[in-house]
Amino acid sequence: MSTIKEYAASFFIFAVAVLGVISILGVWDVLKGDVIWKSFETLGLLAFVAAIVMIAGRAMDSRSTGVIYVPNPIWSSVRKGTLILLIVLVSILALMGILTIWDVISNKDVLYKSIGSVTILAFVALIIVGTCRTMEGDTNANPVNPPRSPVA
Repeated sequence: MSTIKEYAASFFIFAVAVLGVISILGVWDVLKGDVIWKSFETLGLLAFVAAIVMIAGRAMDSRSTGVIYVPNPIWSSVRKGTLILLIVLVSILALMGILTIWDVISNKDVLYKSIGSVTILAFVALIIVGTCRTMEGDTNANPVNPPRSPVA
């Protein structure tokens, strides 16, 4: 089941990235409205199915069978790279917000489209980080101080 869960998570990340690109192309008026909505509906449905497969995989996870699941190290690498991207995007978003407040950029249309694009990318990065974190395992695990069993 872990292989199916990893394929589903990979597809989910791919679908979210493609939806982000379609959203940005829509913000910049590159795609027509009909193409955008049909793409959202198609990829949204497939991403929803992939998310359900991941949740079902977690429910059928190896903990109930006694087999220890060792997460693929790619999830950690993707999460770390995406976190760096997320920090850069949020920093750019803050800078653009400051430029908006101080009226530094005169062309508001380009500024708003840029802010929208960076916001979409940051949201996509946040979803990818969450998915990778889920695939890495228990988010409450603390390897330095593991939980102690109660003493009777």
